[in-house]
Amino acid sequence: MASKNKPEITQEQAAEIAAQTNKPVRNRPMSVEKSNSASKNDISRIVANTIGWMKMQPPADDDECEERLYAFFDTCAARGEIPSVEKMALALGVTRQSLWNWEHGLKSATERRRQMIQRAKEALAAIDAELVYENKIQQVAYIFRAKNYFGMSDKTEVSIAPTDNLEPTTTAEELQARYAYNVPFEETEGE
Repeated sequence: MASKNKPEITQEQAAEIAAQTNKPVRNRPMSVEKSNSASKNDISRIVANTIGWMKMQPPADDDECEERLYAFFDTCAARGEIPSVEKMALALGVTRQSLWNWEHGLKSATERRRQMIQRAKEALAAIDAELVYENKIQQVAYIFRAKNYFGMSDKTEVSIAPTDNLEPTTTAEELQARYAYNVPFEETEGE
């Protein structure tokens, strides 16, 4: 039943109206393919570069890990790719979780490997920061990456130090002297 001010329309009519006004129809998921600015050539290049990293196996030892990290950054520089944590994990033949474990010295990661991954992530953070300073990547993307991959936060910490109010810090005489001038008193007629 239609209200007096709002006529009923079918779903097909709603879709047609939305198509005419370029507004999305409710309950229809946004398509990443339709909502980005990448050309088909950009997408092809990005996919091809990513697949190239997927072929890697985990390094056998710390020396191979170090060589792989340098090769990763050199390849990104030569191709003009922005290095990322995700690509670095692929270049090392592991998942992002494994990379995080190495960074934190877990899952039998050596101290050397832990430091390598930490330095590599510092390099990624520096590259991202430089890109955002030069307006080459969006600030929102940088903020997301900085918080999720580089441990940055935008919180303010407040430290409250309790004081021991049970111990007197002033003597009774000091308190009397302090309040003697501040406490009004009324004179009574008999005085």
